[in-house]
Amino acid sequence: MILLPDGASGHTFHWAANTGTHEDCLDDDNGDTSYVACSSNNRYLTVTYANPSVAEEDIASIDSVRFLSSGRSTHRTTDSEVDIVIANPLGNQSETVSYDNHPSSYETINGTARPYSNALLTTPWSYANLENLSLKMTKNGTIAVRVSYLAIEVTYTEAVSADNATFFGANF
Repeated sequence: MILLPDGASGHTFHWAANTGTHEDCLDDDNGDTSYVACSSNNRYLTVTYANPSVAEEDIASIDSVRFLSSGRSTHRTTDSEVDIVIANPLGNQSETVSYDNHPSSYETINGTARPYSNALLTTPWSYANLENLSLKMTKNGTIAVRVSYLAIEVTYTEAVSADNATFFGANF
């Protein structure tokens, strides 16, 4: 399942939305039609996400969570770097994303699929984690970047309902 942005906070002045709200600019991969841009070092944008579209009772386990992104450097010869971390729940490792320099083409970069909700690899994901997920993007350096998509992909195992149970090799 894909979770889309529903809010943003932080250095919203430095992470400028070219049209509408920050969350509207990050909810689809449409290149220069809508994006957030930043060129200031160490400026961050925290993006919150809509609750899951799948009911809790329909999920047996949450297997992994990762971010999906699309962006580009606006510089002619130098890439742009952004650190992306799962900000809520706390305790996750940051990943540095380096978007290639290109005058118009966006690059898709996806995060590492994380089977645990913390960097210590001790706590499995819970449904409550999904209801409160947020990502934090922090700009590295002063080479301008445009990000047009920042979503969260949740891989899960479906719960088996009694209606679909298999008994003695036959479905009833």
